[in-house]
Amino acid sequence: MKTKMIQIAVAMGLLVGCVGVYAGDTHDPGVNKRQHRQAKRIKQGVKSGELTKHEAKELREDQRDIKNKEEAYKSDGKLTNAERKDLQHDLNQSSREIHQEKHDGQTRQHLGTRDPAVNARQENQEDRIEQGVASGELTRKEARGLREEQRDVKQLEKAYKSDGKLTTAERKDLHKELNETSEEIREQKHDAQQR
Repeated sequence: MKTKMIQIAVAMGLLVGCVGVYAGDTHDPGVNKRQHRQAKRIKQGVKSGELTKHEAKELREDQRDIKNKEEAYKSDGKLTNAERKDLQHDLNQSSREIHQEKHDGQTRQHLGTRDPAVNARQENQEDRIEQGVASGELTRKEARGLREEQRDVKQLEKAYKSDGKLTTAERKDLHKELNETSEEIREQKHDAQQR
């Protein structure tokens, strides 16, 4: 009886051990973590405009291919070291592609009417005018003229955005106008006239 109990305990121990090994054979948190991180990088690239829709689509297809390969490898109930290595190799290649696509200079062509750079420059220039007035570097007349130039740029921006989009040429023109206004602010602040 005692021998029979020992045999049953040993068999159960082996069974539990086999189940543990079997369940652990397909588990690879390193692969899953990297897949999740790469999906987040693609999403962030789309959000920031660093990735075009086409680039993001291609990168997501690569991610799906890796996921499908992983599922195929795990279909027999285990993930061998060679299969893990192959998945890691694919993830390395995918990571490099994400980096290259995000830094290749291609951006989404139409961001609608959003242009944070134009808005940031306008705010910066308004602050420079206010600072010039506060320090006495700008006379009231100079400040009034510079504010009128700022309003002209805003009117131009509004006109460009009236059709629901801001083209690359329109953005360039706005930046050109802002460059001229910036130079005018600098000159007025550093001329001999003071309040």
